[in-house]
Amino acid sequence: MKDSFLIHFDFPLANSEEVIQLEAKAQLHHSSPYYVIDSVHFANHKQYKSSISLLPPIEIEKIQQDGKSSWVHKDSHRFSLLSLAIGKAIDEYEENNL
Repeated sequence: MKDSFLIHFDFPLANSEEVIQLEAKAQLHHSSPYYVIDSVHFANHKQYKSSISLLPPIEIEKIQQDGKSSWVHKDSHRFSLLSLAIGKAIDEYEENNL
């Protein structure tokens, strides 16, 4: 598996039925292991690819809780809609590319 790859994910807006399609670069760091997600842009909007990222870099890791895997923020060890959406995209990438 490459250490860096492009992911696509749907991010639901809080208190809304709206969903934003995003893409980002995921880079594996082998020390823990964890992923750094950066270069977050709207998916399918080429004019935004050269602009700055919509979000600052995000560090997430997969942990085991109560016998289940969960994607959490590395600093707080808490999950969010964002960490779950990104984690799902990483899982899908790994399933399709290993």
